Amino acid sequence: NGNNALNYSLEFLGGTATNVTFNEDMSIEDIDANVVPAIEKITGDGNVQTQKVAGTNEVLFKTRTLSVEEREAFNQAMSSEFGVDEATITAETISSTISSEMKSDAFIAILISTICMLIYIWFRFKDMRFGVSAVIALVHDVLVVLAFYAIARISVGSTFIACILTIVGYSINATIVIFDRIRERIGEMKTKDVLEDIVNQSINQTLTRSIFTSLTTAIMVIVLYVFGVTSIREFALPLIVGIICGTYSSVCLTGAVWYILKTKIVKKNKVASK
Repeated sequence: NGNNALNYSLEFLGGTATNVTFNEDMSIEDIDANVVPAIEKITGDGNVQTQKVAGTNEVLFKTRTLSVEEREAFNQAMSSEFGVDEATITAETISSTISSEMKSDAFIAILISTICMLIYIWFRFKDMRFGVSAVIALVHDVLVVLAFYAIARISVGSTFIACILTIVGYSINATIVIFDRIRERIGEMKTKDVLEDIVNQSINQTLTRSIFTSLTTAIMVIVLYVFGVTSIREFALPLIVGIICGTYSSVCLTGAVWYILKTKIVKKNKVASK
């Protein structure tokens, strides 16, 4: 796992499933608060999944693949801290649940959604450059979040696709608001108006809205991160980064990229006409 650029979760890599029989029927809350942190100390990894066996005191813990030494440390921790009989602890290797076909389907889904957005924006704004600018900003957002996943070693699991799509949808929403304002101002454009000023004014006029919308969403996600368990935090933290990055790209990049595309093409057309 350490050799991969991204820290893939159990769904992608498989791991070890350990069945532990406790002396009492512990609630999921107690397990998450007391048992999971003890396991995380042994594995050095926050990617621990728990599953209770109904009607028994048994709990199934899914972790990354454990070595013989780590399995022994796991058993000793269960025995010393929770009074579990080591003889009742069983462990087996589990395979990955997300197949290569599902990975490719997820990639295709993101690609198709991006193309559909490009076509919609082209149709809606009657200008391909709006769509190209929006997609460039979206690629920027996704790459930044991917880099964050890689640097922070956050587990990449089934929530990863949901996180990326949420960020893409959120970012494109703010971008369209700015583009809509630019289009309105161009429609009212007088001969003395300068295109650069119109773009700047459009961004400034929608800036408060963009910041307030992002701030209210970020507050909710930050609360999720503070009070959530490890699995929730691994979804919330990249989402916070994505919201900040999406707001930045919508405000600072999309208008500027559209202006560059617009003026360069205009200049080429003028040269060609001469």
